[in-house]
Amino acid sequence: MTARAKLLARLMEGNQDKSFTFADAEQLLLQAGFVLDGGKGSYRVYRHADSRKMVLPCHGKTVKPVYIREIRKLLK
Repeated sequence: MTARAKLLARLMEGNQDKSFTFADAEQLLLQAGFVLDGGKGSYRVYRHADSRKMVLPCHGKTVKPVYIREIRKLLK
């Protein structure tokens, strides 16, 4: 199993939401076809070709579970 597949499997399990770093969350979005569309300050905006949008804050090392749940909903 590749690192990419392991990361996606960890996301879909849903029991480790507190352990995702900003780099993990960004990698998941970029692999799913989202592109960085700017941002302001410590927030980054990612957009998908089908008009889905995700605003991801990069405060500190880990991402809050609410944002991980939102990414999970976007990728299903």
